[in-house]
Amino acid sequence: MDEGAPMTGGMTLLICLTVLGQGAVPEPPRGPAELWRALGVREPFLQSREAREESQSLCRFFGVEDYRKLEGNPALGFYHAGGFRWVGQRVAWLGVRPVTPDAAGIPATAWDGAFQALARQRRWKVDPSAPIRIKGACVGAVLSPSAREPERGVCLELQVASPTGTLLFRYAVAKHGVEEAVKEALGWTLGCARVMDQITAQGARHVPAQP
Repeated sequence: MDEGAPMTGGMTLLICLTVLGQGAVPEPPRGPAELWRALGVREPFLQSREAREESQSLCRFFGVEDYRKLEGNPALGFYHAGGFRWVGQRVAWLGVRPVTPDAAGIPATAWDGAFQALARQRRWKVDPSAPIRIKGACVGAVLSPSAREPERGVCLELQVASPTGTLLFRYAVAKHGVEEAVKEALGWTLGCARVMDQITAQGARHVPAQP
């Protein structure tokens, strides 16, 4: 995303939810049933408003075939489980890199610090040889609030690999501060990753909304 360009689609929806007092992003659900009740609308990513209006953020990290697999909604993210199942407490952190000019304004240390705090909270052992391997890219950011976009925020594409498969997750979040948005983006996507097998099982019984 070019510096100063509006981040519409998923980011705009999240900002609207904040303004309406509904909470831009809820805390990670206590169980898969709560997540699927919250989802409400589930659609293929490439048919979403976010894909249409945020085209400049696409193919910076994920590829076209990856986007064809993603489903979800702009409020809680788009993902593809790919047989992924979280195992153990050992994780390898490969970092989040900026891939757009606006995302370059967020230092790698912000993502690293957010992950380290989360790892301590979850009692994960950070190990380069761990079976859970996490890497991603910041594909968009709002760093300077405006009348149209009054909140700062980030759009994260994350890949989490395990021995059983690879999870792809795209998630946009708006917060009062960039640091808060970074923490929320990692906290939500990795929180979902930990229970993805349960979410997938519940989702198999969920009827997607018609586009």
